[in-house]
Amino acid sequence: MTMAGRVAGDEEHSFPANMSEADRARIREQLTRIFQSRAFEGSQRCQELLQHLVTKTLAGDSSNLKERLIGAEIFGREYSYDTSSDAIVRVKANEIRKRLAQYYDQTGRDDALRIHLTTGSYVPRFFVVGKFPPGPEVPAAESPQTFKAPAPAPVPAQPAAADSRSNRLSSWWLVLVAVVPFAVWAFWPHFSSPHPMDVFWAPYFKTGPPVVVCIPASNRIFLPDAVVSQLEDPGTAGPASPGITLKAPDARVVPNGQMSVQNMRATLSIVTYLSQNRKPLQVGLTSEVSLEQIRRGRVVLIGGFRNPWADALNQQMRYRFETSLKGSHETSWIRDSNATGEPVWVVPDLWPFGRQTSDYAIISRFFEPSSGQMVIALSGLNGFGTQVAAEFLTDPKYWSRFSQLAPEGWDRKNCQIVLETKVIRELPGPPKVLAVHTW
Repeated sequence: MTMAGRVAGDEEHSFPANMSEADRARIREQLTRIFQSRAFEGSQRCQELLQHLVTKTLAGDSSNLKERLIGAEIFGREYSYDTSSDAIVRVKANEIRKRLAQYYDQTGRDDALRIHLTTGSYVPRFFVVGKFPPGPEVPAAESPQTFKAPAPAPVPAQPAAADSRSNRLSSWWLVLVAVVPFAVWAFWPHFSSPHPMDVFWAPYFKTGPPVVVCIPASNRIFLPDAVVSQLEDPGTAGPASPGITLKAPDARVVPNGQMSVQNMRATLSIVTYLSQNRKPLQVGLTSEVSLEQIRRGRVVLIGGFRNPWADALNQQMRYRFETSLKGSHETSWIRDSNATGEPVWVVPDLWPFGRQTSDYAIISRFFEPSSGQMVIALSGLNGFGTQVAAEFLTDPKYWSRFSQLAPEGWDRKNCQIVLETKVIRELPGPPKVLAVHTW
């Protein structure tokens, strides 16, 4: 099998024109084996990206394997998106490197054909173990002149012992030249810096009990159709009926029968993320999750005002929620216990009482004091904030500002993150990190 590439740090690799179709078929077969392994099982995004990189390279189109183009073609980004703030391509490429290293360390340790993605490049290399790619041959068109090397000077004869020692040294150099590049390829992913989102979740992916996702719900009230019509259009009651008469048997209350759309979206984001990372989990309503479960297992608490566990735990934190309801008008805010004066992060007219234009959220990650288990609580003043808090926790593109604000060693400490989102027509925008506190 003839597969040659150029190795020059992180330069783009080009493959010779004499790569046969049989070579390409063997590479595709190797890619299929990799995708069927445990290292890549359940990671559809990594499979799609690696398939794209290999296909482009085999087609001779590796010059278009640039971060911005990959982000647009594979991850649906705009062609003009900011790659410095949205690191999705770099994050997934780094994950591919780790998964390839895991594959060749376990399932594929006896495979002769290797697929390698060099750090800093999106062009894969293909080679056979023990036969590392030589430098490229220079085409005839680039070598118009033929140079004749001068005749070598005569070498005086050396003793046989010196010849033997020289041969042994040459053999060791050959071994080093063959082994060192492979060792760098195999172990480099383990020394690269992990993404802060992966670090934040790391305690949840260690061996242990399933993650308990605790979701809020409120009682659902059923009213007679006539009463509902009057509530939807008060004018139908007529001038002689200023109020609505409701008898006790007319109303039916279903405990925990209702959940907001925003809380549901937040729950789906968290559950999907944990499932994609092959983490066992349990989902339960607030009323179904006991304090004992919270103390024994790793827990994600979604929602604040509708989740008493999250609300109680957040009251112990630097940042916490407060609200004031007066008639049909509600004002809510985040209180900073370390600051004096009036709160800054305030929603003066909470939806549905008014047209809400912004929302704020708090994410808390801390060790439950009585058990030492990790707890993550995420909630907004309203459901909009809860939804974007879950989006922040499951999408690496939002973490650049966090990395700027978080102090050294934050990964080993308790942590709170304050977020803001703009709300337009009851739809929340992307999260913005306002503050990070660790202790």
